[in-house]
Amino acid sequence: MKKYGVVLLSFVLLLGLLSACGGNGKNNNGAVKSNKENANNTPSAETAAESKDPVELEMSVWGSDAQVALYDELAEEYNKLHPNVTVKTTVIPWADYQQKLAIMAATKTSPDIVWISERMIPQFMNGGQLLDISSVKEDAAYAFDDIIPSTLTAFEKDGKLYGIPFSTPPQVVFYNKNLFEANGLKSPMQLYEEGNWTYDEMVKASEAISKPQEGVYGVKFIQNSSNWSDNLIPLIWAMGGEIFNEDTTQFAMNTPETAKAINLFKGLLDKKAHPSIGEQLTFDTGKLGMAFENVTRTSAYRDKVDFEWDIAPLPEGDHGIKMPIGFGGYSIFKDAEYPEEALEYLKFISNKENAAKVAEFFVPQRESVLYSDEYLNKFPFPTVETMKVAAYDRLAEGTIRPSHPNWVKIDEQVTLNLDAILLGSTTTEQALKIMEDSINPLLK
Repeated sequence: MKKYGVVLLSFVLLLGLLSACGGNGKNNNGAVKSNKENANNTPSAETAAESKDPVELEMSVWGSDAQVALYDELAEEYNKLHPNVTVKTTVIPWADYQQKLAIMAATKTSPDIVWISERMIPQFMNGGQLLDISSVKEDAAYAFDDIIPSTLTAFEKDGKLYGIPFSTPPQVVFYNKNLFEANGLKSPMQLYEEGNWTYDEMVKASEAISKPQEGVYGVKFIQNSSNWSDNLIPLIWAMGGEIFNEDTTQFAMNTPETAKAINLFKGLLDKKAHPSIGEQLTFDTGKLGMAFENVTRTSAYRDKVDFEWDIAPLPEGDHGIKMPIGFGGYSIFKDAEYPEEALEYLKFISNKENAAKVAEFFVPQRESVLYSDEYLNKFPFPTVETMKVAAYDRLAEGTIRPSHPNWVKIDEQVTLNLDAILLGSTTTEQALKIMEDSINPLLK
């Protein structure tokens, strides 16, 4: 009997030892477990400081040297608060970013935290590769409700949250005041204040300003057909068109409304009121009357051009204005080695204090930062009132450009057929039908 008790005790101790050894390994489905997981496998809000084991996180970005330097500073600050956690910032060029991220995700070598754009989210979110971070909503100190709701929609699926935005720049019209005055024209902002700032008025002004023999053009939407989604989508929306149906299961551009939008753009090219496709002409040359760009470009032109300029809201079309907003956000890959610690760092770089620091480069996602005196009065030009009217006040109603897991192939088809339209080798209606037939199978 005594011998049986010793054997039983040894067996219990062995089970305990095996359990302890497996605690930080893989769970039953092969995913890497964090130091602590709650009941539904989402990370808890406890701090990484509880674990004294060394933790090295990696965050991938596509940013500039100055932006990378800022994130390195934030990583150093975090390390002072949590000495066991270090964060490495890895730069991947924008042109290669999505493809490289996809390869790393497939081989389970992806960074823990990633910058991600609206075009990339469907691929990784629908593929089940992003971590559900809904627990941030329950962290009172994080102040989730301070984040502008319209900037979160791209990260929401089936009631769960898969990321936090850090850059949500709305699109505006930059205009050269000197060219408008030289041609005796009312500026876009003057027309807006009168309630007359429409695409029809934009076309009239573009044609009046253009002097192609002198290299001067009235407006620029895009540089290449491959950039169509940047600035033609707002025009399509304004005319009442859409890219997909509501649940992105059908291509929706083959409509008279979209045809009207594309024909308006083609008309500007045909009348030489828009630079030729591929022409390297930028707003800072002083040779463009207007340019449709993200509001963040103000930093590129402020105190750096030798002519007077300003910004205005997008013009109205037949169906008003549907404001597009650019998008950059933070996500965590599901296979991150330290998902809990990664989430704590994500919350750190996107909290109120650090969102204000990141706002040096990006339009902030937090209302308290966006409308703070410090942010609004950081630069004397454009004026606070202009920035509010043209950009910031429109964020709440902003719409993130549509995307799909097969976006790369969809984009190729639209670009190919848009080129055919602009070259005059097919009609707009014929090209839209070809797009529809080739893209719908990609949406299944």
